[in-house]
Amino acid sequence: MEEKTIRLNHKLASTKVLGPGNRYVIWTQGCLKRCRNCINPAGQSLEGGYLVSINSLMEEIRAQTGINGVTISGGEPFLQFDGLRELVHQIKSAADYDVMLYSGYRLQEIIDKIGKAQAEEFFADVDIFIDGSYRDELNYGSLYRGSDNQQIYFFTDKYKSFEEEIVHTKNRDIEFDIDKDGQIVMVGIPPQNFYQEFINRIGEVKE
Repeated sequence: MEEKTIRLNHKLASTKVLGPGNRYVIWTQGCLKRCRNCINPAGQSLEGGYLVSINSLMEEIRAQTGINGVTISGGEPFLQFDGLRELVHQIKSAADYDVMLYSGYRLQEIIDKIGKAQAEEFFADVDIFIDGSYRDELNYGSLYRGSDNQQIYFFTDKYKSFEEEIVHTKNRDIEFDIDKDGQIVMVGIPPQNFYQEFINRIGEVKE
């Protein structure tokens, strides 16, 4: 059987800003949407990033200590549904971590695309799902969401008791990581106009 792969933009062994607790984060490569002020434009190209095998990625995840879950963002994960499905299944069955998943598509769009039965089977392994395109004018600082048109679904009971707190919290943090090529990568969801203000502040320091 051919080993399944998935194309990634970036991965991070540990962060506390993209989901509950301490998490391993995977950004898939490729997105057909062009949201204004996209927070990860490097993840848009379908030919960018790099291929990894699901098995090798799982070995890395299982080797991490002190994490309680895996967050998958993008890019757009559902453009690689075969790899995504295998990855999520292995995370739940082999590692027993919780799964938080982002998509620029609405839940109903995904159901219509892959079918109700397959969607029910897939989302049974997803603890938290956040859907919808990023809309810059609706970036109000809501926890785990880039903009308030996005909806949070709690498909399992693990975080269901925290639903009200998560949905109504207006507080986000960001971190910075350095990738394998020495590039600085922002982790988390920035506030509106963050990039321009950041550049302005750097300019002030240089002066």
